[in-house]
Amino acid sequence: MARADRPAVTAGATDGPPVAESARRAVEAVWRIESARIVGALARYTGDFALAEDVAQEALAEALVTWTRDGAPANPVGWLLATARRRAIDAFRRGSALDERYAVLAGRLADGQSSSGADGPPGPPDDLPWDPDRVDDDVLSLMFVACHPVLSPEAKVALTLRVVGGLSSEEIARAFLVPVPTVQARITRAKKTIAAARVPFELPPPEERPGR
Repeated sequence: MARADRPAVTAGATDGPPVAESARRAVEAVWRIESARIVGALARYTGDFALAEDVAQEALAEALVTWTRDGAPANPVGWLLATARRRAIDAFRRGSALDERYAVLAGRLADGQSSSGADGPPGPPDDLPWDPDRVDDDVLSLMFVACHPVLSPEAKVALTLRVVGGLSSEEIARAFLVPVPTVQARITRAKKTIAAARVPFELPPPEERPGR
């Protein structure tokens, strides 16, 4: 899924322009202030940095529609987290079901075997709550992930400003006097590198912290 720097639903998509514009401003304000907290909490919940960003963006898109219709909730961060959590559970379930289908197909191709022996990853328990009181730890963990030594210095800076600082690609590009596509490419490569290296979402051991 392509991730945007700003929620992609246009104003007026579901209601009159004033209401839709108010919802859009509310969503953008919450994301600007709380994006690191939201992504950090979701990364801890899912154990998957890329998935955390995906479901956060899906929750933002849903908020633009729902908040236009019903008004912004009393606890917008909680609403976004709950919505993103449901999307993450759906993604886990889809992945588990897909792995099971692959295993069945592989088993059919193996002579004399009814199963390939491949086990899909276990699905998440029905309830894996995060602790909002640990937001500081989550944001710190997010920063340590963004500053992992598998990344180049330029990638570390761009990714940290994006996911921890909440800046858009355009804002980062202006700060470093480089084209926007250059920043976007750095961020994309950094995320792929982190995923390929299976960097865990956790605070590194004390001896590794000074280097980051």
